[in-house]
Amino acid sequence: MNPKPAPRKWTDIQLAIAAVSMTSVLAFWNMFAGPDRSKSEEKAIEAQQASQAAPTPAVMSVSPAPTMPPAGYTILFGGTAPQPQVIVMQSGQGGNQGGGDPVTVTTSS
Repeated sequence: MNPKPAPRKWTDIQLAIAAVSMTSVLAFWNMFAGPDRSKSEEKAIEAQQASQAAPTPAVMSVSPAPTMPPAGYTILFGGTAPQPQVIVMQSGQGGNQGGGDPVTVTTSS
């Protein structure tokens, strides 16, 4: 007696769906991109011929640009590091009501 063939698994079906979808995407991509590709190649050849026909301008000397911004501008990600500030606030006034301890708040500028 012949052995029973193995049943199809869900992963086999997913693999077949993925293969068909990728093949169809590539086929449609080539079908619709073909006319645009020929037009873009023609434009690229024309642009290359036009750039070769145009005379090249003389090289001009460029003065070096200053590296620091003018006064009054803020430099981001530079300058001095922020300094921590400690502010102690007193909460409650006298009495023994459980809220008389100082509260320390730390912030960074």
